Amino acid sequence: MSIQIIKEVVEQHFDIDITKDTRKRNYVEARGIYFYLTRQYTRMSLSAIGKTMNKDHSTVLYFVRQVPDWISFDMQLLQDYNTINDRIQDAIHANPEEFKTAFTLEGFYETQYKRLKKLTEQINQDQLTIS
Repeated sequence: MSIQIIKEVVEQHFDIDITKDTRKRNYVEARGIYFYLTRQYTRMSLSAIGKTMNKDHSTVLYFVRQVPDWISFDMQLLQDYNTINDRIQDAIHANPEEFKTAFTLEGFYETQYKRLKKLTEQINQDQLTIS
């Protein structure tokens, strides 16, 4: 499930638990980026996205509308957003179907590692038969 991967990427980047109920700026910004990216990369409704964080649809809508303004004025937040977005884009481009079905970021990369290992072994076997 891509929503869990997005959550993990945001939490790892900010080194916080975004489900923590606090209004500290770094938590609010991290939750905002999470809501914004989740809305971009999934087909989930605002209400469904909000339920993942025990929030309602209006909270998600607020962040979806505010984050573009925030990143246009705050250069550090723009860098944070771009870094997180790039990591998510890399995961999507590596294997789009796996990104949709993976439950965790670690699980996604573990699956990709196993796939690459299998391909490497297959290439090595092909090279042995050619020689």
